Amino acid sequence: MHFSSRIPDGITENAIARRLRTLRAEGVELLDLTEANPARAGLAHPDETLYAALTSASSCFYEPLPRGLPATREAIVGYYAADGISVDPEHLHCTASSSEAYSMLFKLLCDAGDGVCIPQPSYPLFSWLAALDAITIQPYRLRYGSDDTWSIDMTSLEMALDNRTRAVIIVNPSNPAGNYLRSDEFRILDSLCARRGIALIIDEVFWDYPLNNGSQAGGCALRQRSAGAEGICLRFTINGLSKSLGLPQMKLGWILSEGEARTRDAALARLDIIADSYLTVSTPVMHAAATLLARRPLMQNAIRERCICNLRQAMKILGPAILPVSGGWNAVVALPENTDEEAAAEILLRTRHVYLHPGDLFDFSDGRYFVISLLPDPQLFRRAMQRLLAFLSGLE
Repeated sequence: MHFSSRIPDGITENAIARRLRTLRAEGVELLDLTEANPARAGLAHPDETLYAALTSASSCFYEPLPRGLPATREAIVGYYAADGISVDPEHLHCTASSSEAYSMLFKLLCDAGDGVCIPQPSYPLFSWLAALDAITIQPYRLRYGSDDTWSIDMTSLEMALDNRTRAVIIVNPSNPAGNYLRSDEFRILDSLCARRGIALIIDEVFWDYPLNNGSQAGGCALRQRSAGAEGICLRFTINGLSKSLGLPQMKLGWILSEGEARTRDAALARLDIIADSYLTVSTPVMHAAATLLARRPLMQNAIRERCICNLRQAMKILGPAILPVSGGWNAVVALPENTDEEAAAEILLRTRHVYLHPGDLFDFSDGRYFVISLLPDPQLFRRAMQRLLAFLSGLE
């Protein structure tokens, strides 16, 4: 039987996955520092609120509109308006997730074998999404500077570009490094992409979670938002309910298209064809969007306070091993230079029952790191930090 080369042969568990499976089968209590679902971390919306939002009588009627229901797009417009940003509902396409949004944009912009520039470190899913759409990834570096902040290595980015590059991807703030896009970086990127005739894709799913109250270096005063910004290149902003409301199960994201009017409108028309071919977004969640987005302040404040609380704990217990982070739900722990990240993470899991991700999962180009979620219950998180401190002391 022939299978597509988009999915490689010989996919196997690594040592961490094997150990995790064994410990769970034995019923061992684990301190999980990989948790990415707020509901599982005790930050859930009330059940009755979700039930009520999803039981609108209007949900019984199917309206196959490629950009999504007008009321849904108006609710998304309201999300931006709450922050003083004006966007046009006709420039929005609803999607079932940010992953689907990426796939739609890859189909819009790329032929098979074309490339997109992705940051390193960043989401591990980019490589899979690109492979599934038969395109290549062209990595560029985020640089950790002497001022204890991360920034885009513009030289690395320009070197990654070639005549088959179709888009540059920015994650704002980046995950897991947690740096926000700066206004000067945005201007350089906008000019670069316009000059090269390529698109700029900016993922803002973690935008609403600045952590500068965590009292670290690298504040957010100069952070540049993509949505509604003035620019000349063709630009797409990705966001959705998964992170903005802590509702990954609701499967509602969106793409905002902006840029020079003629090019933008050509992109919108083509996105209509792609979206109309799949029509993946469910009618109930589109009708629920306005009700759910009205809960934005409550949920975001709860998630932000949890992340800031845990970041402060991590800084207090681990000290300078915690690298400065400006936004998002993750933090990065620096390890001694000669550490084997994956082996260390497996030993930590096996001996101290703390589960976290090694940095190589996120394609850090240099250094040795662990990546930890800031979402877990604070008491669990404190216990994990104390065990992690004891483990790190043995590595030095």
